[in-house]
Amino acid sequence: MEPEAALTYPGSTEVTTDKIPGRVQFGLDGGDVAATGISATTTHTQLEVLDYYTHALEADGWDQILDNPGMLLPSGARGHSVLWWKTGPKLSYSVLVWAEGETTKYSTEIEARR
Repeated sequence: MEPEAALTYPGSTEVTTDKIPGRVQFGLDGGDVAATGISATTTHTQLEVLDYYTHALEADGWDQILDNPGMLLPSGARGHSVLWWKTGPKLSYSVLVWAEGETTKYSTEIEARR
């Protein structure tokens, strides 16, 4: 029932909620945004994580609108960011994945706009 539960890659560890469920923030377009997300760690590769989300989201009618494989993170690491959009309910879903040594880390976020 919690939206962030569906944001978790199977078998992930160190899962933390990034956003307070149901939190509303002011959007850049003047509208309100409800957003929630998670951060987690996995033993799987960055490609496996992104493939999982791509297949799951596209099978559910989401359209990929951004793919940035060279995103520079504040830590100096390079990450891979992908964004999907779903019309009708006006939803966006983003995944950012990066490596820290032998560990793969990722964060996801889903936003709903009115």
